[in-house]
Amino acid sequence: MRAVIHEARGFTLIELMIVLGVFATILSFGLPAFSRYLQTQQLRGTSENLVQTVQLQRTRAMSTGQTITLAFDTGATPAWTISGAGTTNRRVLPHGLVFASASPTSLTITRDGRVNTSGLVVLENLQGHRDTVSIQVSGLALIR
Repeated sequence: MRAVIHEARGFTLIELMIVLGVFATILSFGLPAFSRYLQTQQLRGTSENLVQTVQLQRTRAMSTGQTITLAFDTGATPAWTISGAGTTNRRVLPHGLVFASASPTSLTITRDGRVNTSGLVVLENLQGHRDTVSIQVSGLALIR
């Protein structure tokens, strides 16, 4: 008679623990960098959202002939508020973002698409990174 030998296939518990240990070590180095990346992207996205909001409200003011007010609330719950034609819309900043400054704290977009005064809005994240949104009298809004 012939003895049949079965080969074991798979991983031993020790091999699995080593692989998990290496994976955990790599992950521990990557997570902080990924977290910083997400915060930076959130800052950039919010800045772009503000620029698009100004452009949209400028178009709205010109198409409806109504004056639109854009106010920046730099208080405990930072947000910007759009008021015009009997409606109000408030956009709260994402968690971890604040207004480092907003000068002036209120802008008026007239029916010809112009803004009553130029302004600078500086957004800041938890790491201290900043984006500056410049709003010009012509109604043009840019990220600097």
